[in-house]
Amino acid sequence: MSNSTGEPILTASQQYQQIEDLFDTYGDEQYGEAITQKQHMLQCAYLAEQQGVADALVVAALLHDVGHFIGPQNADLIASGTPEADFHHEILGARYLRQFFGSEVTTPIQLHVAAKRYLCAIDAGYMAGLSDASQHSLGLQGGPMSGDQVQKFQNSEYFDQALKVRYFDDHGKVVGLDIPDLAHYKDRMIALMGAALTVDDA
Repeated sequence: MSNSTGEPILTASQQYQQIEDLFDTYGDEQYGEAITQKQHMLQCAYLAEQQGVADALVVAALLHDVGHFIGPQNADLIASGTPEADFHHEILGARYLRQFFGSEVTTPIQLHVAAKRYLCAIDAGYMAGLSDASQHSLGLQGGPMSGDQVQKFQNSEYFDQALKVRYFDDHGKVVGLDIPDLAHYKDRMIALMGAALTVDDA
């Protein structure tokens, strides 16, 4: 079976495999913190699961940084995890994941950087508590929001979910934390992928 452009339509299991391959290929890269990118994303999903949030938000927490896997890759960035320019990983990731998931997963992912800028604008203590890597990326991402940007962001769909993904992002950076691996979330991911496929076919 193929779509309107002639490309084959992947099953949910095949879609999951594509994401698993990204984790296997790029997950051990650094991203400016004391843990790897994969460890960080898995910790975020674990935190979300422990809080009992909806499956879509657990998966959004898990995949919020997938844009780092498909963004510009070079030896210096892979080694240090500290970019010198913003390549909008949140937008790259959300666009990539739209082929697999609905907006309940992809929109909080797209907004998680904006959520950091929002929180920095309304809470000086939050900004002061950011890690060095998050402080560095904040400058590349435009810094704290302006007053107009704050008001617009507060009216965004999935505003609350974006703030929750941001919370998980900020706290999923613990060295040595014992957490489930990607396969733990497979059934949840496939169920959400299957639901998105059903919507697309409707």
